Amino acid sequence: MKASDVEDVSGENVLQRSYSLTSKSLENNLNFLQKFVGKVKPYFGIGSLIVFLLACHGFLIAAGIHNYQKAAPLIYITVFLWGCFILNFLVSMEKFQEFYGVLAEKLDEFAQQKRFVPIGLKIAFILALLAFTIVDSLHDISRLEGFFAYIFYVLFMFVFSNNRMKINWSVVSNALIMHYCIALVILKWSTGQWFFQQVAQLIVGFLEFAQVGAKFVFGFIAGPPNICDLAPVFIFTSLQTLIYFSAVVALMFYFGVIQVVLKKSTWFMRVLIGTTPVESVNAWACTFLGMTEAPLMIAPYFEKLTDSEIFAVVTSGFACVAGTVFAAYVALGACPIYLLTASLLSAPMSLACSKIMFPETEETKIKEEDFELQHGHKKGFFDTLCSAGVAMVPTVFAIGATLLVIMSLLSLLDTVMDYIGDLIGYEGWTFQMLFGYAFFPLAFMMGVTDDVNQTLLVAQLMGTKTAVNEFVAYNNLGLLQKENKLHVRSSVFSNLQILFQPKSVLIATYALCGFSNFSSMGMSIEFLGGFAPAKRATISKLVLRALCAGSIACFMNATVAGILVSSPIICVASQKSDTCFRIPGS
Repeated sequence: MKASDVEDVSGENVLQRSYSLTSKSLENNLNFLQKFVGKVKPYFGIGSLIVFLLACHGFLIAAGIHNYQKAAPLIYITVFLWGCFILNFLVSMEKFQEFYGVLAEKLDEFAQQKRFVPIGLKIAFILALLAFTIVDSLHDISRLEGFFAYIFYVLFMFVFSNNRMKINWSVVSNALIMHYCIALVILKWSTGQWFFQQVAQLIVGFLEFAQVGAKFVFGFIAGPPNICDLAPVFIFTSLQTLIYFSAVVALMFYFGVIQVVLKKSTWFMRVLIGTTPVESVNAWACTFLGMTEAPLMIAPYFEKLTDSEIFAVVTSGFACVAGTVFAAYVALGACPIYLLTASLLSAPMSLACSKIMFPETEETKIKEEDFELQHGHKKGFFDTLCSAGVAMVPTVFAIGATLLVIMSLLSLLDTVMDYIGDLIGYEGWTFQMLFGYAFFPLAFMMGVTDDVNQTLLVAQLMGTKTAVNEFVAYNNLGLLQKENKLHVRSSVFSNLQILFQPKSVLIATYALCGFSNFSSMGMSIEFLGGFAPAKRATISKLVLRALCAGSIACFMNATVAGILVSSPIICVASQKSDTCFRIPGS
């Protein structure tokens, strides 16, 4: 058959016509699919979320039926997240905002007309908290000794305040009440205590996965055999967790989880305490990110901050502890539940201390409606994941180098002090002993009163944390806790072997939980000064006072914990087993 035989009357090739009809049919089908996808696309994300939530809740129900005790932490966390979501949804409604605006206006008018009423209600609430604490402590009245330290710290900050007449006692009292209530929920309420213990265990279990990658990369160095008299290599067994956790935090930041949590906290902090959005966000961000990473959230607004707001930012950095070093402290022997509680308590307490030491005298330039947190996608998912881990590598080695230098210098200073003391007939002098005597009154007032030796030991840890850093202090605390015994090398104590009491461990763990040390002063000046060069002189002028306020915030956390906790626990540094094997010939 010839090609001309397949032509129709119009001269068009049949194959060409078939191709044309098929193309038009496919084009029509594609247009239909595009229109369908365009209509369904707005509901695709919601539908996927609903399917995901149904699957998760169905799994939780099945897990609860199969083994409720094991699934209980996940169930309670889910209920807690749903409660936060519902509360946030109600607060975000326009009708609620209108109702709250009218109610707040009427309450302000009522408060101006009858000022004694809100003050009287607040005093009554404080007395109720005090009465509950007294009744709860009747079986161990020594716990109330911490109130002397609580009152002393408040009076000390008042005396050394920048402007005593401008202190907003309403904001300060709100922050202190919020701090005490959070402590009650976590430390005294059995359900709250159980919940946070479960959360702490989940966090520790989550962080332990870092050892999988560490063992793959470093081999037996990251998981050494339990050889007698051979300690693990700290930089390969503990600090590697910082790389893992920093990548996780970066992903949470990438997906906007941290931004949403911090943004929603501003309204509640304004209502419950009365602080500005910048102060509130930075204080809570420190519980996740730490003193250097948290200010990144407010970097665009730093130039507009008042001196009091800058002071609050610096104080919160000194009082907080970053989540990235959480596992390192646990590896050194600190109890996870204490660290988690101290991290949460540091936010309101740091704000209270900052507003006493440096009260606000200016009008804030940043309003809540104008405050937005940065949420950009400059990097991709995998780029964010990898670059966050790589960026933490210099920090890990910087911490290792710092500890190497500091531990070596401390050993040198201890040798010098021992030599000086030996020249005049007093053996056993150490550099840390000097700090112990300096912080002895504070440790005694905070509740470490069972034994003079106990008080001196906790005071030495507090001094080490302030003069050196918290890593060295927690390392010393871990050594003291080991086997629950301690040998004191001092002629004053005649080489006595004494027990390190659980309450002493409790107060020490809380008191050490913060970045308030002299080396952090330079970090704050350099890092925050880079955000706003015009504010560098202000930061340099305020940093020493802020260090004092941050230290007091940590010590007040320890004081409240010593008052409320009736049955302290002791955690020891993780190790393989009590038995070890010796290398032949060693």
